Amino acid sequence: MYRVINFNELNSTNVYAREHLEELEHFDIISCDKQTQGHGQFKRVWYSTDKNGGNIYISIVLKPDNLKHLNELTRFIALIGADTLKEYNLNPHFKFPNDILIDNKKIAGFLAESEFFGTQFKGVVVGCGINLNLDCEDVKKIDQSATSIYLETNKRVDKKEFLEKFLNNFQNKYDDFINNGIKEEILC
Repeated sequence: MYRVINFNELNSTNVYAREHLEELEHFDIISCDKQTQGHGQFKRVWYSTDKNGGNIYISIVLKPDNLKHLNELTRFIALIGADTLKEYNLNPHFKFPNDILIDNKKIAGFLAESEFFGTQFKGVVVGCGINLNLDCEDVKKIDQSATSIYLETNKRVDKKEFLEKFLNNFQNKYDDFINNGIKEEILC
């Protein structure tokens, strides 16, 4: 079972999780309503707002014993994100290595950051940013073409409900993934 630790505002859920990795448990979720320094791959800025019902800004702390498929973790979490988006009648596509697009507009991004002490593995932090309720004004502030579930469906998304679906999907498939890797085909 997972535990969600929520903050109103953080600089970055990944930074917080990595700084507190020793005291956090396997499957702890760091969540916030707004990030002031959220980032993606190559430290690219991840736009964050808490208006209109919010969006998903979380980091999942994982401390697996089996590291065999760890290099597939970002693709695995992207598959979970895509499966959850499909529950909202969307048709997600992947932009490797870590983004989900709807009609060539970014709706989600994922970032896995492993932590070591010397050569000893301490854990991995998986950051997840998913645009639920961004509006037209918000996407204009993003330096690339972006969208949200709201913009695609014209319906506001309940953040708590989406997060629960996403985390349940993740948890239900995690053990199989850790032991066997990704089994389904990922289409670009």
